Amino acid sequence: MSDAFKVCPICEGRNHPNAALCATCGATIVDIPLKSRPAQPESLRERYAFQLGEADLAEEVLRPQGRALSLILGILVLLLLVVFAAIALFPALTGGSGTEARPSVTPLPTRIAGPTVTAGAPSATWTASAIPLPTATTMPTAAPCRQRVNPGDSLIAIVARCGYRDLAILPTVMALNGISDETRLQVGKDIIVPKPGSAAPLAPTEPPAAEQESAAADAGNQELLRLAFDPFAPTLTPTLLPGLMWHIVQPDETVGVLALLYEMDLKALSDLNPEVDFPLCDFSQRFGGPECTVILSRGQRLRVPAPTPSITPIPTASGSETPTPTATATFNAPLAQRPLDEAFFAPQEQVTLRWVGTGKLAADETYRVLLSNTDTGAEFSAETRELFFIIPAGWQAQAAGSHRYRWQIQVVQADSGALRHESAPRSFIWQGKGASQ
Repeated sequence: MSDAFKVCPICEGRNHPNAALCATCGATIVDIPLKSRPAQPESLRERYAFQLGEADLAEEVLRPQGRALSLILGILVLLLLVVFAAIALFPALTGGSGTEARPSVTPLPTRIAGPTVTAGAPSATWTASAIPLPTATTMPTAAPCRQRVNPGDSLIAIVARCGYRDLAILPTVMALNGISDETRLQVGKDIIVPKPGSAAPLAPTEPPAAEQESAAADAGNQELLRLAFDPFAPTLTPTLLPGLMWHIVQPDETVGVLALLYEMDLKALSDLNPEVDFPLCDFSQRFGGPECTVILSRGQRLRVPAPTPSITPIPTASGSETPTPTATATFNAPLAQRPLDEAFFAPQEQVTLRWVGTGKLAADETYRVLLSNTDTGAEFSAETRELFFIIPAGWQAQAAGSHRYRWQIQVVQADSGALRHESAPRSFIWQGKGASQ
């Protein structure tokens, strides 16, 4: 191609000098005069046709500018790193924080001038003066608290209603009201209890000979109060109140057994042992109701009423007496607790029978569980020494619909199977497995 060329008047595109049509837009360029190329080569910016969108030439034009910008940014980042390094190393190079420690100046103490001694006899004489005594003030005596004995009340509950949180006041209250046995109160009688913090004691003070016994009783009352608020506190040597004694819990013993053994109700047992939790217990019932569950551990000590001593004459031995066997505690019938009578269970539910033993099983005794389906006539039995029994899945009815079951707990001899005691029968409703299919 020669140096001359034709420029299209329509698209301004360059064409061959002999071209009749524009190669870009197709316009006629026969009569277009020729132009010659400049002697010096055009720069990239002059040769770049922005209207044609030549991207390769645009990138070539912008590349030097991008290099300059990258170089400037790199220099700025390097300067910032140098400044931060100088700030971090400046304390280490100067050998300190830049501030020199100045020695502290401690002021000298001011000397106090001593007394001046004058020679010769003293000119003044000392005169004794009476020491003023504090004026005695009379504290008003608070009126006593009067409480009427309601059915089921105990002396501990009465003093608690008057504002006391320990049992140290019980001997005083018993002495004021002439009570010899705090577990037997007359319903409707008014009990006088001193107000907490009263200045004048309403009960006569003890003679000096009984101060040691009173201190020991107070220590026992404080221990009882401490156990009521913190059952896990370190246990001190407790002191029992008059009329009480300790009972050591044996295996399989429950609060129902203690209530029967000592002829008391659960409310009195709860008042005497505030550190023991009685959850869901209905104190209007003697054994607390079916929801009452009290956890006792073997060897645990509980406060119970002491038997009233009776004076009996000692007979004169004649030598022909027959030895009398020692009486043993009787085992009454077990008490069925769960499930409640006429309770309903779905096919997928697991049924657990629970009961309370009112005595300790002998080595040759066991519990026998009797279960019968009154609708189909099927009967089942099992033996255990626990106080619960989970009904096996094989005992559940296979047919759909509701089935009534009757269950009972017996105490039998392990070897012969002889019946000793049995509980009252209960019933519940359990749907058969076919109902869920």
